[in-house]
Amino acid sequence: MTVQELMNKGALRDRLSDSLESGYEDAELIAYINDAINFIWHVLIDNDYYEVIGDHTFTEKTGTVPDDWYRVTNQAPIIVRGNQAEIYGDLPQIIRYYKRPKFVSAVGDQMPFSNEAFCDIVIQLVVILAMANHGFNMDVEQDVVEAIIKLL
Repeated sequence: MTVQELMNKGALRDRLSDSLESGYEDAELIAYINDAINFIWHVLIDNDYYEVIGDHTFTEKTGTVPDDWYRVTNQAPIIVRGNQAEIYGDLPQIIRYYKRPKFVSAVGDQMPFSNEAFCDIVIQLVVILAMANHGFNMDVEQDVVEAIIKLL
């Protein structure tokens, strides 16, 4: 699903029409979408969800971590400084790591989630973030999203 498809599916522009008629540019909606992605990504990391976990096999004592490297999932025989890793112990060594969230920058970009339920949560979070930023009371909507996230 692209960012534009997400915005259309969620009818974001219609749902975010407000009495102030502030309007929302694509760049602002994309920023809210990235905030929602970041929030969901860290909830998934906290729950060890498979979409945020990767494995990398190191065959030498020093090496470069994958581009999507965020941090290791547990206590591992590895020290990471920047994008360089030092491996301790036997080789080859398979290290499980959390991936860095994939953010979007344009309406044609693909959403980073294959699970459509996460895209639905992104829609709800975008509405909450945008409306809260403009001073609307969004307590009920926030409670709904928190309940959905707990179910994940």
